[in-house]
Amino acid sequence: MHKILTPGYVNAQFRFAVRPSFDSRRHMQDPDLPLPWQDIVQVLVPSTADTWMRHGMSSSASSVDSTQATTCPICLSPPTAPRMTRCGHVYCYACILHYLTVAENGKGTRGVQRYVKRCPVCWDDVMARDLKSVRWIDAQSLADLHTAAFLDGRGEVGDMSDILTLRLMERPHDSVIALPRSPHWPVDTSLGLPCTQPDALAFARCVLASRSLVTSSLESDIASVQKDMSPPHASLLDELSLEFLRVAHTQLMEQWEQAQALPESVGTQCVPDEQRQGMSYFYYQAASGQNVFIHPIDIKVLLSHFGTYAAFPDTLMVAVQHAEEGTVDESLRKKCKYMAHLPMSADVTFVEIDWARTSSVLGPIQGDIPWKSWSSTLAQRRQRHHEKATKEERARIRADKDTKNTMLKSSSGGGSASDAARDTSGMSFRESAMVGAEMYFPIHPGRLADDPDVVFPSVTSHPPNHVPNDGPRTVWGTPATATMPTPSQGARDVDEAWNALEARAQDDASMPPSGTKQRPKRKPKLILTGGGRGAL
Repeated sequence: MHKILTPGYVNAQFRFAVRPSFDSRRHMQDPDLPLPWQDIVQVLVPSTADTWMRHGMSSSASSVDSTQATTCPICLSPPTAPRMTRCGHVYCYACILHYLTVAENGKGTRGVQRYVKRCPVCWDDVMARDLKSVRWIDAQSLADLHTAAFLDGRGEVGDMSDILTLRLMERPHDSVIALPRSPHWPVDTSLGLPCTQPDALAFARCVLASRSLVTSSLESDIASVQKDMSPPHASLLDELSLEFLRVAHTQLMEQWEQAQALPESVGTQCVPDEQRQGMSYFYYQAASGQNVFIHPIDIKVLLSHFGTYAAFPDTLMVAVQHAEEGTVDESLRKKCKYMAHLPMSADVTFVEIDWARTSSVLGPIQGDIPWKSWSSTLAQRRQRHHEKATKEERARIRADKDTKNTMLKSSSGGGSASDAARDTSGMSFRESAMVGAEMYFPIHPGRLADDPDVVFPSVTSHPPNHVPNDGPRTVWGTPATATMPTPSQGARDVDEAWNALEARAQDDASMPPSGTKQRPKRKPKLILTGGGRGAL
């Protein structure tokens, strides 16, 4: 069963558009405070799952487009008119309506709760009224457009496989909103940040929805549903699926009419330039809006050249050498105070710059940045990565070898002679003698290893199932049949013989070492002969 996605996870992984009348002042101060689900109008989801790879690491890792990777868990197709549940899973609107109609209610659901169903993925509570519209934010296109605008008139870059475009972010100290530095930012966010603010949809965690934002998304959903209802797509569906497409279309039209009552936009007021000095953090983030930042050592290289963070260029293109993923926690917030606006457990990626390639390829375009004075520090960083990679590779090879050896032992029915000797070193003479026999002739499952009546106790670690101990038993621990006489004197004689052999084995172990004049004793032999069923 899949893990239930908590509100904290949804708050950390997605961005949101809320009602224009929503009071977001508390949420502008605390990034870990989840937004009220009933006040959310749309959930903003980037359309690229590995944007940082596509920008900076595509040469070493394949990129994944979320429009291809994200599928409806019910129909296993790209979501049509996508809707998100409270647990963070995305479904087709018609698919989730169909499921909520035919699915069984959860336990103890009465009254209004009779409409509560279980999420097909995580089994969390789901209700039709809690479904939220999903807007795909094409982060890849945003980054490509900004890169093209930056390179316009500057020249061409040959190989862009490991090139990452960064934008200088500005975050006021008293706000959890960070946007690229521009003449339009920062603004007064006491009433919230409108979605019409430049770059707000790509970088801001929470924006105020507008009429155009909601209606445009609903119109796109209506068009996609109408496409599925028209030939030739309709011919591939059954009548029940078509009926729920009609239901989804009707509800989308009702939502579109309700969206007409929303205000178009909310006005903003820029903060004067004289009030900006010393009140903001400056740092670089991927132009796609993903939580991709540069390594602290690379920040020191830039700071040694430009002097102050505010003097950093608004756009920086770099060649990526290495990337490490992590999550936001208290220790990371203390080390990188400029990341205090990110919610706890948010995914982040730190990229390391290949300064040699950056200077040779991008130096003529954006200017050369001196970095050779940091060569020793950068070399130590590369050496640590190499040692870590080598250690991990050795551990992987060792694990694979151990797995293969375990499989070979299990397939062959046992291990080597040394393993057998090691496993039987702590056993008595009688137990050691029975190791090989129990492999092919195990003790009868009706006898327990701790049963004092068992002549040869089992040496396996798995206790057999218990059965009644009453009734006659054979010397081997098996139940005696009705016609079999109960062994008496013969069984006791054999038991005494085994005890004698065990005592002799202990005496042999205490013999003086070879080289002495004492004559070694001959190994005892026990020959079991028998004829009939009850004889030995």
